[in-house]
Amino acid sequence: MVGMPAAVLVDEGTLAITERPRPRVRRPGDVLIDVEACGICGTDLHILTRPPGHPYRVGVVLGHEFVGIVAEAGSDVRSLRPGDRVVVEPNVACGACRWCHRGLVSHCEHFTSHGIFIDGGLAPQVAVTARACHRIAHSVPAHLAALAEPLACVVYGTRLTQAQPGETIVVVGAGPIGLLFCAVLDLAGATVVAVEPSPLRRSLALTMGAVAALDPDADDVRGRVLDLTAGFGADATIDAVGTQMATCLDLVRKGGRVVLFGIDTHARAEVSQARITRDELQVIGAYVGQSAFPGAIRLLEQGRLDLEPIVTHRVRLDQLPDALERARAGKAAKVIVELQ
Repeated sequence: MVGMPAAVLVDEGTLAITERPRPRVRRPGDVLIDVEACGICGTDLHILTRPPGHPYRVGVVLGHEFVGIVAEAGSDVRSLRPGDRVVVEPNVACGACRWCHRGLVSHCEHFTSHGIFIDGGLAPQVAVTARACHRIAHSVPAHLAALAEPLACVVYGTRLTQAQPGETIVVVGAGPIGLLFCAVLDLAGATVVAVEPSPLRRSLALTMGAVAALDPDADDVRGRVLDLTAGFGADATIDAVGTQMATCLDLVRKGGRVVLFGIDTHARAEVSQARITRDELQVIGAYVGQSAFPGAIRLLEQGRLDLEPIVTHRVRLDQLPDALERARAGKAAKVIVELQ
């Protein structure tokens, strides 16, 4: 069987473009996908640091944000057929354990993830379970369809903010996830303020709907937020980085909501529990967005969000290492690898 190039985690924190055997449909409920495009996520950057800032498994093909065409379907698959275009929920739950029965599929006892623990989409082909696939229209360009997974997570996180039209919401971190939050919150009618050290990403935050983009290294962020809210503070804040809980608590008003979205397993925060209690703050964790996939796909298909500016780099697989360095340095927003 002819092999294929793939972006593989070959050692702790180390990626290599290497040849892998082409996958096959081995189970009756699986499908084989010809991958069109795959996005690079902050999770990938965390995995590719030393020590890694996210769980991982050496030997897997990375990439968990991908779109493609069904090439082959297993004998038990009735919902899909060759030629269907799909985006994939990378986080696969068993559907049978006690957490799945409670509807908490993100906490499945047998939870696994494409591109993290099992092979993902940074290769021309990948085999996945059919129940992880959602159809998406061929009219959505591949580099935007690949945003379905992070957009679903952001739609879910936006629900948790309980955002109301006219509220002021601060997004701390304007990487790809933070930029998606700016776009979705703006669509929801909120007034969005971004906090981000990268000049490129601050500029993009304004393009995506933020009314202000503050530099934490140069601006009096708390003072500016108070000025923008008549001294009250933000109605809600979002940590889109994974290390900014204290900042989010500092910027939110009494009775406000703090959504912790980004993840860094090394991050530790010193916070005032008394302030959370006295000011009746809601601190909410947001982990992935499986329930929001259909809504995210509708937003993409209906063209309700202009996400083109977020995709700053579209590259071939062999150009991925250089693109990763640009993303790590804050010189790129969303990197999309085009595989067909």
